[in-house]
Amino acid sequence: MNRRHLLAGLAALPAAARAAEPAGRDIRFIIPYGAGGGFDLAVRSFAPAIAAHLPPPTRVIPDNITAGGGSLGVAQLYRARPDGGTLGVINIPGMFVLQRQGAAAYDLARFSYLGSMGRDAYGIAVAAGSPLRSMADLRALSASLPIRFTTTGREGTAFAATVIAMHLLGLRGRFITGYRGSNDYVVAAIRGDGDAVVATLPLLRQMQQGGLLRVLASFEPHSSIAGAEDATSLGQPGLSAIMIERIVAAPPGLPPAVQTRLAEALAAAQADPGVRAWAQGLGTELVARTPAEAAALVAAQGQFYQSWKPELDAA
Repeated sequence: MNRRHLLAGLAALPAAARAAEPAGRDIRFIIPYGAGGGFDLAVRSFAPAIAAHLPPPTRVIPDNITAGGGSLGVAQLYRARPDGGTLGVINIPGMFVLQRQGAAAYDLARFSYLGSMGRDAYGIAVAAGSPLRSMADLRALSASLPIRFTTTGREGTAFAATVIAMHLLGLRGRFITGYRGSNDYVVAAIRGDGDAVVATLPLLRQMQQGGLLRVLASFEPHSSIAGAEDATSLGQPGLSAIMIERIVAAPPGLPPAVQTRLAEALAAAQADPGVRAWAQGLGTELVARTPAEAAALVAAQGQFYQSWKPELDAA
């Protein structure tokens, strides 16, 4: 669904539902990670654009909550008053990873979902100087030795993505962990700590453009990276379910009229020049989702990761 159709659908809602406007106020926008990361930059790009589509003098104020691997900020969002004064961005599927480990004081099924701030597919890459030049080379290595994958710890989204991709692609592997973030574990693969790395495409694309990495495969249905295989050519459409999506939510119990108005503002913000410049610079895909579509995506991702629970627990 494109942005025009989304706004048309919202506009068709009953007038009584559309009448509610969040009062001109400060709206807290919880970012469950530190400053400077991908989720932080997304919120800081969207916040003024969202405010511009709400009654003046509304301000949308980013608030970084940096503990618990993201779970503390999401828990604060879950407990906030459902009055339109608090929003938050939720890492899907990262929060499922924490919820599966019992580190979550929230129920993802109960949030009041508003839409999306874009998604990133994953891919698999090797250092630019690696002798591995194709997925066939990677499979050949796997037949003789386990592939060494650099990745985050078991609590990280990248670890889950690596485990699932490894199984879908029929690769044997072992994990080199302990890196603090995505840049660290990707740089570790570049310097030779491991043989290969699974990471988000915007980061891999940036490193390839800098001559540091070679992307062997994109997990997109059709690769956006020249020369890289994709989920279709690899015969594994399930790879395209491995992604990160920045879902925007409010606390459970948000009145439907307020939910609708905030969803409209979020959808309209995608056309803002600052937002589009951020997305283009990062290489992320902007996705217009209604509240119902956002909730459905969260449910589908939950089912997808639950289906891989035995493999994730055994890794």
